[in-house]
Amino acid sequence: MKNSKPKTREMEEKWTKVWEEKKIYQPDLKNAKNPFFNLMMFPYPSAEGLHVGNVYAFTGADVYGRFMRMNGNDVFEPIGLDGFGIHSENYALKIGKNPADQAKISEKNFYRQLKMIGNSFDWAHTVETYDPEYYKWTQWIFLKLFKAGLAEKRKAPVNWCPSCKTVLADEQVIQKSKIKNKIPASPAGRSNLGDEENEERMGVCERCETPVEIKDLEQWFFKITAFADRLLEDLKKIDWSEKVITAQRNWIGRKTGTMLSFESELGSPIEVFTTRPDTFHGVTFIVISPYHPVLSSVKNLENDVLEYIEKAKSSAEKAKDKTLKDEKTGVFSGYFATHPLSGNKIPVWIADYVLMDYGTGAVMGVPAHDSRDFDFAKKYDLPIVSVIGGGKEGEAYEGSGEIINSSEWNGWESPQDIPKIIDWLEKKGIGSKKVSYHLRDWLISRQRYWGAPIPMIFCDKCARLPSSRGEASGGQGWQAVPEEDLPVILPYIKNFKPLGIHSRHSAELSRSPSSGQAGEAPLSQDKQFIEAKCPNCGGVGRRETDVCDTFLDSSWYFLRYPVSDFKYIPFPSKNWENPKSQIPKPKTDREIGNWKLEIGNSAQRAAWLPVHMYIGGAEHSVLHLLYSRFIAKALFDLGFLAFDEPFSKFRAHGLLIKDGGKMSKSRGNVVNPDQYIERFGTDALRTYLMFLGPFDQGGDFRDAGIEGMERFLRRVDRLINYQTGLEGDKKKQIPSLDRTMNKTIKEVTDDLQGLRYNTAIAHIMEYVNELTREKSALDEEYLKNLIFLLAPFAPFYSEEWFQSLSEDKSTFNSVHLHKWPEYDPENIIEDIVIMAIQVNGKTRDILEFTTAESKSEALVKERALASEKVKRHMGSEPKKVIYVEGKIINFVV
Repeated sequence: MKNSKPKTREMEEKWTKVWEEKKIYQPDLKNAKNPFFNLMMFPYPSAEGLHVGNVYAFTGADVYGRFMRMNGNDVFEPIGLDGFGIHSENYALKIGKNPADQAKISEKNFYRQLKMIGNSFDWAHTVETYDPEYYKWTQWIFLKLFKAGLAEKRKAPVNWCPSCKTVLADEQVIQKSKIKNKIPASPAGRSNLGDEENEERMGVCERCETPVEIKDLEQWFFKITAFADRLLEDLKKIDWSEKVITAQRNWIGRKTGTMLSFESELGSPIEVFTTRPDTFHGVTFIVISPYHPVLSSVKNLENDVLEYIEKAKSSAEKAKDKTLKDEKTGVFSGYFATHPLSGNKIPVWIADYVLMDYGTGAVMGVPAHDSRDFDFAKKYDLPIVSVIGGGKEGEAYEGSGEIINSSEWNGWESPQDIPKIIDWLEKKGIGSKKVSYHLRDWLISRQRYWGAPIPMIFCDKCARLPSSRGEASGGQGWQAVPEEDLPVILPYIKNFKPLGIHSRHSAELSRSPSSGQAGEAPLSQDKQFIEAKCPNCGGVGRRETDVCDTFLDSSWYFLRYPVSDFKYIPFPSKNWENPKSQIPKPKTDREIGNWKLEIGNSAQRAAWLPVHMYIGGAEHSVLHLLYSRFIAKALFDLGFLAFDEPFSKFRAHGLLIKDGGKMSKSRGNVVNPDQYIERFGTDALRTYLMFLGPFDQGGDFRDAGIEGMERFLRRVDRLINYQTGLEGDKKKQIPSLDRTMNKTIKEVTDDLQGLRYNTAIAHIMEYVNELTREKSALDEEYLKNLIFLLAPFAPFYSEEWFQSLSEDKSTFNSVHLHKWPEYDPENIIEDIVIMAIQVNGKTRDILEFTTAESKSEALVKERALASEKVKRHMGSEPKKVIYVEGKIINFVV
């Protein structure tokens, strides 16, 4: 290396091969002393391959992992592919390939790229969600939740994407706005994240941005709402990025309010949840959802009412968020309710801006104190009664004030007396305190092909038996596939095009599956797949043809990594020997022996969980991250895990743009890392990405920037080549350089601990500047510490440089297994120079400067003139400045 510059790609390939052969990134999962699970979000394997945004996220996570490894931790950094899902299926449809075939092509390309980017991956532990050995355990988790009463199939208004031809979870509907960024939205796009301006927004599919419709279908749900309080409360005990904590807190949306009941002419009472019981006397109408169950019992609704309800249920117009628009539509039901306090008759209206799946599907109209109710009342000429003093004529008043026009409550204060009002209502038996949540149950079934089959069998015979096991477990004839029969293999079918939806409900179709039947998933066309034996009665059953939401695949993948080489155990746990754990037992003696061996080893590998550090995108705040927390808590409650929070620490990274604009295919500015690696080398790309800006904020990728980073690395290369080529005795100590070195070690250490990668690199650059100024031979300590500091960012160059300085060439000791450098606190303190600040020869202040600062007249002058003591005696600009370096500065005025 002394006489020639290595060819970058050849050097990278050389060290990649050596690292794999020496297994330096494969910790002993069984006997590690200081286990540290360093996790990054595994990628979706698109046909285009990795993009630079992936490399940005993976490099940031890897830098931290390398830093922790050099600090004495046994770092486990696995990788895999999140390959199931609509993205892969849609691409396969586009090119005319089966997604199973395309998955293998994409897998090969992704793993090729992932090996190029210099991450310290443990390639002995990979997972692919479409591997039957993986989704076997996804199905097992489904069954465990079903048997625990946490999974059920039920009829509900659900989000339907007419383009993707499948249902969507609430978290997969985003609101599209001309002004605002995309944020998760509830069905039909209604956001409860606190931003409700009067602008038109539309609930759209997160994948294709098609307006979402609402369909009344039978679907599979996980009861995540049963964990709402724990999911909210336990946010206090995890060390996560604050913006993610806030997003989850808002999405769970816990609200304390009052449940009120209005007797109605519709045949049953209408219940309303409100956080403003102080406005109860101001209720002049009630609005219910077109899906409200009370409507199903009314037989003589007028034609215009029936037409409105039908239009609201079938039209894509309902996907617009009418809660946020100026104009809202509705229709008078023809019926009235009775106000519990005044006894007055108040009209019951039907409007599609009221969401059945949130609250009770009914809201009380208080137009005097709610702007949306005010607009509705003005449009339909409904009464407006003010009950909070302080408002202006002609507009809704939503502020605080004295309660008026409210009988016994007159003179009370809003909002201070709301608790008092709730107590009053409870004593009268009119209302009760109630906690409501924005969070809805997780809809996990999908009417597509490329996913893990839901491991359930429907039996008509069992459905008719009141005492059937299916009903006992909450399934109305649905029976769990026996665990020993897992996995339910996803069959290879030629026609996997989504079928869309039929006017009949999916519940009807599931009881009468037939080839090509609309409303079912593509698997409904495979008779061989559908036909199954009922596990309960032995009769003829039919398999569920929907597949699992891909977020179920990713909700537990991190648990699989430490035992990805195991066949009989899904994830490490100390509880598998407990008979209650119910892991399927193999049938042959040989398999039973291996099964027992895995159970024993599993307990030792449990030390790697929960994940110590997780780095990923904040866009997954209320999707993957929330679902993973739910799955962990469910598995904890069932006795399978010893923890109920999956990720002890989570940090969100920022997003990259290109030349000032968002990266997109339409703009043609998506950055493929391959071309930059070939041109500049992996280390230049990695270091540049980490230098772009704060890691939690992202940055602007520009070609000129990576060119500059390549020049910097070449400069370091020349420095080390120059120093190793010098002959003669090495200098043992240069005090100023010692201070710079120790100061740099401290700064870089602190920055890496806080993921401040850009400033860490800036400090290293300053250190390189100091080293470059010294032309005589330097002690190797200066150079080696430089290499150690650069190692997390530039792993290939660092290995090359470190090995060139190694005296023992017979054994390989990787720089990445070397101890992180320590700094001497005493050697960081710079010499202090005390200078007198004079005005007309009289000392007016004493200031301290470092030796380096005292040499700059301009800097000393600036700080001296900023002194309040000096300012009092100046009066005007100095006519003359007398400067004696390191001693005095005298202003003559």
